[in-house]
Amino acid sequence: MRFCTAINCMDGRVQLPVIQYLQKRFNVDFVDSVTEAGPNLILSEARNNNSIQSILSRVNISVEHHGSVGIAVVGHHSCAGNPASRDEQGAHTLNAVQLLRQQYENVEVTGLWVDSHWDVHEVN
Repeated sequence: MRFCTAINCMDGRVQLPVIQYLQKRFNVDFVDSVTEAGPNLILSEARNNNSIQSILSRVNISVEHHGSVGIAVVGHHSCAGNPASRDEQGAHTLNAVQLLRQQYENVEVTGLWVDSHWDVHEVN
């Protein structure tokens, strides 16, 4: 069994599109989900250390116990937890990706954007 990890918004509208995308993207059977409202903003701002540590502790379980082969941090259209524009959320997501790459040097990390049609796109 192969796993990857999604640091995703808690918004139920984005769960299935992200899971389906990541199963194909990382060629995995299962996607471990770490959910918060606006996780890309939380990780980008690095203001709330308790929230960041909570996210990282859950990602650690996925990486260390499930052998996660990839991590994705997700932003999406119409996010209540991060009501910023797509461009602003893109910057938040890239900052979050950089933080995660520092923490998990041996795991591929990518950023995702889920648009108004619930299609998933990589953020570069």
